[in-house]
Amino acid sequence: MEIKQLTRRQLFTMKNRKNLETKVRKFWEATKNADLVVEYIVAIIVRNALVASDFSLPCQDVVRDLLFQAEPSETLRKFSPFFKDYLDESEWISVIKRLFKNENAYYKATKKMRIHEGNLKNRGSAALADNYDSYTLVSIFEDTNGKKHTWKLRDADPSNTLEETKRILNILTTLTIFEKGDVRQFAKFLDCEFKGTTTLYSTKQPKEQLESVQNSMAEPSKMKADTSVERVLIDGFDLSALTKGELIMLLKGIFEEAEAVMLEETSEEPEENFEKLPADLAVGNKTNIESRIVPEEKGNQQQKPQSTLTKPKNDLIPSLAAGAILEEGTEKPPKVDKPVKQNSKKLSKKDRKLLEKFNQGKKKHRK
Repeated sequence: MEIKQLTRRQLFTMKNRKNLETKVRKFWEATKNADLVVEYIVAIIVRNALVASDFSLPCQDVVRDLLFQAEPSETLRKFSPFFKDYLDESEWISVIKRLFKNENAYYKATKKMRIHEGNLKNRGSAALADNYDSYTLVSIFEDTNGKKHTWKLRDADPSNTLEETKRILNILTTLTIFEKGDVRQFAKFLDCEFKGTTTLYSTKQPKEQLESVQNSMAEPSKMKADTSVERVLIDGFDLSALTKGELIMLLKGIFEEAEAVMLEETSEEPEENFEKLPADLAVGNKTNIESRIVPEEKGNQQQKPQSTLTKPKNDLIPSLAAGAILEEGTEKPPKVDKPVKQNSKKLSKKDRKLLEKFNQGKKKHRK
């Protein structure tokens, strides 16, 4: 099974150091490609100098294998000064003898890389003017075709000065592992920019964080609305000092006072065409049916009517002239006798006699 080469994204963005070292070790064990593995480890060492996280002395077991067991190559000799801190003094002397003919050959072949290795140590002298939650290093390089490309590195270390950062970034121009379409990138360093950012919300919990930001932004407007309500209710009185129960009692008293005022206004303005009840009549009590019967007038004297409710059942005789019947136990007032319309024609003698008998019988019934 062919194992894939490590990418620039993996080498510079993987946050878990252990996982990154595991990938490098597995690649070394599977391929034994010393040149690629050496440049992978040098790239991680450069990353450690540029970021705030700790990636110091990465892949120590792999480095010892490279220095003591791998076949010597120009790449291993070239970048060997970056591995000096992995060994003690006696071990380092034995490595020089293994990779170079003598010590003078070592110093001559590694003159430029020993300067770069010193730039990794001589750093961290910047004084921060502003503090941010995170920093990003944005750098611009040219590839071997002269085309510019931008590279962003997050978690950048703000303690490095501009000159220190430039010297560290120049080390990337010595690596040959980063390519795009068979064109080597990081061939020439041009410029860099250091940016500080403050995190407003996290992408891990966007909903809760965003709601907290929105609530904090809405608090001033809410306070303005509350103060306007207080001025409308009670001018110059601080309602925020009252408890919940006191606010309920206050609102209840306001509503009761408003209701009383409305009742007074309606009682002072009676409705038009409203029939007033007698002053001595209690409102809501049942009235006697006798008080609602309209008495008949006979001559100049008024006869007091007698209620049909006071008579026994046998005395309740329907009146043929009125055509109305009062049932026992009901409180309906008796219907008023409708006047009999006189016929425009003259009554015959027979009809007049019948009418006189009817009237006489009616009078006897009333007596």
